[in-house]
Order: sequence, then structure tokens, then C-alpha cells
Amino acid sequence: MKNWILIGFAAFTGWYIFTKTQLAGKTKLIFKKIGFANKKFQLVFGVQNPTGQTAKISAITGEVYLGDKLVADFSSFGEQKIAARSESELKIQASPTIGILQLITTKGWLKKGLQYTIKGTGNFDGIVVPFDYKASLI
Repeated sequence: MKNWILIGFAAFTGWYIFTKTQLAGKTKLIFKKIGFANKKFQLVFGVQNPTGQTAKISAITGEVYLGDKLVADFSSFGEQKIAARSESELKIQASPTIGILQLITTKGWLKKGLQYTIKGTGNFDGIVVPFDYKASLI
């Protein structure tokens, strides 16, 4: 009898880990836009959940680069649920490194075509998923 209980528990644990890994693998973090307000970068991400179960993102951390220069970092540890077969919006403020704003504005870095990179990690249902987005300022 004990063996059946142990086998059942092991099977349930394996199934639970498998479904959480599948959920984290199918949930997508999509970078939508970058803005600047109140002396901070405003980042907007879309979190898509195409699965049939509710997902949650419990942490997102990362960095913002203009060209190859680190200009800001961000972290958010608030839990947000994403309903099954839906997309939620996640807004995060990135704090610029000290003095970088003056350098950006005086050196003319915020010009059309400048490459920016946003990279970091997101925690989806306990599974850490890296992201790395590159684009140009329009």
C-alpha cells in the first residue's frame, strides 16, 4: 500500500512540474513600447497566455541599453495573474543611472535610428524565463 501511495505522489509531482514548465514555456512576454516621463523610462510589456489555465507573473527584472551603454535598470515584484487565452499589459518604470539623462540629452543620443536593448528575466509560475529585445528609436 505504501508503494502505491509513493508512486501516486511521485506521478502527481511529475505531472505538476510538467504542466508548470509547459505553461511557462507557452506564456510569452512581448515588449510593446518605451517612453520617457517623470525622469524615468516607461516600459510596456504584453503578457500573452494562450493556454487553458491561469498563469501568473511574479517578478520581472532587467536593464535598458541605448546603443551599448547601460542607461537604466528595472524590477517589479508584484504578482499579476493572466487569464487563460488572454493578454495582459504590464507597465514598469525603469530608473536611469545617475547622470545618464544629462549625458543622453546633451550628446544627442535620442536621435532617430538609435538602437536600444531591453533584457532581463521574468518569473512565470516559478519558472524563470529570459528575454532580450532589440529595436531602433523611430
